[in-house]
Amino acid sequence: MNWIDDYVYGLIEFFKTDNIYDLYDYLGIQINKLDKDNILLLGNDGLYHRDFLDKEIVFIRNDLSIEYEKFILAHELGHAIIHTDIYNAAFNKSLVNKGKIEKQANYFAFKLLNIKFDSVELEGFTLDQISHAIGLPTRVLDIF
Repeated sequence: MNWIDDYVYGLIEFFKTDNIYDLYDYLGIQINKLDKDNILLLGNDGLYHRDFLDKEIVFIRNDLSIEYEKFILAHELGHAIIHTDIYNAAFNKSLVNKGKIEKQANYFAFKLLNIKFDSVELEGFTLDQISHAIGLPTRVLDIF
């Protein structure tokens, strides 16, 4: 996924930061924290939305750990940056490979947050143990 690496490195280079909150400020994307049962989340931990006036907002649960909050914000930023065609044009999102775009957004988040794994240190660990060690759910590790 070298093309995603280019987006991440370009973003960091252009704004001179990898701080997710600063990047949201620079890009003018609003963060709105909601209760986990809020209907706007559609059952998700976070959700990116661009309206017809191109106003961008991320709805995110207000009860996430700081590590997971940053990951979700980076994941949703990935959608905002690398999936612009999907969010601009598609009325019929059933034509979109949701699994593929979710993996790409997860990859974007891992790269932006510089989350790395030491294969020697983690040798013999299960996915559950690795996810616990980095403070993220197992399902986001599906890119590895």
